[in-house]
Amino acid sequence: MKKILPAIAGLFGLLFVSCASNSFGSLCEFPLINSGDLSSGRYIVMGEVSASNSITMSNEEYSKLIKNEFAYDPQNISVKFGNDTATYGFVGKPVNIKMNVFERSAALAEYELIQDAKFNEADALACFKSETTVSSAHNRTTVTTTVSALAVKVKADSGYSIKARPDSDEPAAPEVTETEAPADVEAEADSDEIEE
Repeated sequence: MKKILPAIAGLFGLLFVSCASNSFGSLCEFPLINSGDLSSGRYIVMGEVSASNSITMSNEEYSKLIKNEFAYDPQNISVKFGNDTATYGFVGKPVNIKMNVFERSAALAEYELIQDAKFNEADALACFKSETTVSSAHNRTTVTTTVSALAVKVKADSGYSIKARPDSDEPAAPEVTETEAPADVEAEADSDEIEE
């Protein structure tokens, strides 16, 4: 019995840690113009934006993550990442909430890149580049991702403007107002029920 209680407490602790490490502060997507999507006359290149982000963990945790990544039956491993702000961005791809350590590092950097692009009022990004490096020092492993892209403003077609959608042609549903029955009608209904 003495051995069972610490084991149960340990399991609850692991459950709490794994749940805490899966919280998200912000998730965002941003469009990427691929080669051939738009002719070069359809957009203006505003300039290059870039961002970098690093996450850290112990060497043991990094080793476990890498072994687990290539395992036949991967497990849900909880790791406490340093510098992880839980704000993830995804350039030209959908949101992914199951990320390995490299994808997580990239998503953190991409979030900063997206914020810079939005700040400059860009409509999309083009020529996206990403580089990830892994370094180890003082029993800590650092995964750093640097991303860059061209901020792009899409040109509107001249002579066109966005029109407001007209109201639906379907007849509107009649308005129903709720009213209470007069006291005389309620009294008659009650007396009819009593007589029956």
